[in-house]
This record gives sequence, structure tokens and C-alpha cells, in this order.
Amino acid sequence: MELAGVAVGLVCALTWACGSILTRDLARKLDPFTLNAPRMTVGGLAMLAATLATGRQSGYALLTSERLLYLIGSMIIGGGLGDALYVTSMARIGVCRSFPIANAYPALTLIIGVLFLHEAVSTPMVVGLCMVTGGIYLVGRPSQDPVATAPKSEGTSGVAMAVMAAVCWAGSMVMVAPGLQGLDPIMVASVRTSALALILWGIVAARRTWSRLAALSRREWVVIVVGGLVAWGLGSVLFLLTVSVAGPTRAAILTATSPLFALPLGLAFLRERANPIILAGTALTVLGVVLVTQN
Repeated sequence: MELAGVAVGLVCALTWACGSILTRDLARKLDPFTLNAPRMTVGGLAMLAATLATGRQSGYALLTSERLLYLIGSMIIGGGLGDALYVTSMARIGVCRSFPIANAYPALTLIIGVLFLHEAVSTPMVVGLCMVTGGIYLVGRPSQDPVATAPKSEGTSGVAMAVMAAVCWAGSMVMVAPGLQGLDPIMVASVRTSALALILWGIVAARRTWSRLAALSRREWVVIVVGGLVAWGLGSVLFLLTVSVAGPTRAAILTATSPLFALPLGLAFLRERANPIILAGTALTVLGVVLVTQN
């Protein structure tokens, strides 16, 4: 794989980590639909402005109905349904159980990519996938999980939702690839992000959660705007570039390293503490990425 593709994928993971750090406190006050609707709106408008400012609007004429189905459908499945299932799963069985299940999606992406896109698979790639998945689990697992002992009925449904979230994210990764071929990533990002923003605003209207946004302070709105620009604006473009250069499976593995970047950000800005398990997970993830990027 070209070094540029690796760099783009890792920077994409960094933007997602920055977005998560920025909105950590807001995520405790707002549900994911209400939080992401304005963030995606900011990202979509930024990409639309970038498309028009750089003369890329001619690419809109290449968007056939089939391409739109792949591009927007993948965004709805991954960014909408997948995220909602994951958040609900965390509420039912806790992060300790939902995180490793849902973040197995790179392995599912590999299987789907081989079956439907005939992606080439090598031994270093498979070994690297296992190392990255294990490292992400070590970095992201919480030390304590108050929801770990959920009732059996909620536990079963929570596990099922985590599995479905992984399937949605993997399907989204593979689904975006054929729709993206030959198109400009910035133009495509303006379409995908804006489309999902409209859907999320519809959900906000149906649930009548406008008042929660109106109650936010000016500082919190600044966080939403900056987070939208970084995660859903720049992050969306970098994600599409990674898929186009590296393919869905490697893109899934590279961008799944987001928790790895959240570690130093948390240490620097949120005064969180590292421990030997987190450091071991970081080292394991780095070695896994090195293996995955081998040709």
C-alpha cells in the first residue's frame, strides 16, 4: 500500500478522535441524533462550500441513481443506524462488553470485501487485523463498567445490537467503495454528510428535542461547530480518500485506530491517566498497522 494512503487513513482516525474528545461532555447531555444533526450540518455545509470554491461542482453530474444509492445508503447504514445501535448497546450491556463486539467490524469488512469485492488478502494483513483489534480493545476498555451486570434479557438484546452495529459499519465500508469510484472525495463528502444531516434533523423534529439544543451555551455551540468541521467535514473527506486509495478492508483497519489517538489527547487535555494495559494496547495496535500496510 502507498505510504500516502496509510497517512491519510491514520489522519482520518485522528480527526475522529479529536471529534470524540471535543464532544465528550456534550455526549452526556444530548442523544446521538440531537448531537450529530448540527455537527453533520456544519460538516456538510463546509464540504459544499469547498466543492463550489474549488470548482468541483461538475462532479455532481456524475452522480447516477445507483451511485447515490451506494453513497447515501452507506452513510445511513453506518453513520445513522450503526451508531444508534452501538449507543443503545452501550446503555444495555455497558462499554466493557459492547466496545470489543462492535469494534470487530474490520474483520467483518475483510470477509465482506473478499466475498463481494474480491479483495486480495495476505497473511500479514490478517495477523495485523487481529493485532489492531486486540490493541483497540485494550486501549478502549474501561477499568470499571457500572452496566456490566445487566439483566439477562437486556444483556441478550444488547449483545445483538453490538453485533448489528459491527455489521452495519462493515457493510457501510464495503458499500461506499463502488459508489466512490472515479468521483471527487470532497464532492462526495458534501452529498453524503448533507443527506444524513437532513435525516437526523427529521429525527430531531419527530422526537421534539429542539429545546435541548436551544439550552446549549455559546461555548458548547463553538464545540459543536469545531467538532463538525473536524470530524464530519475533514474526517469525511479523509475517510473517502482512504477507501479509494487503500480499499475498504485496509481503510476499516486504519480508521479503527481512532481510540489510539484519543489516548494522548485524553492525557493532554482531559487529564486522563494511562496504565500498562493501555500502553500495551497502543504498542500492539502500532505493530498491527505496520503489518496491515505491507504489500
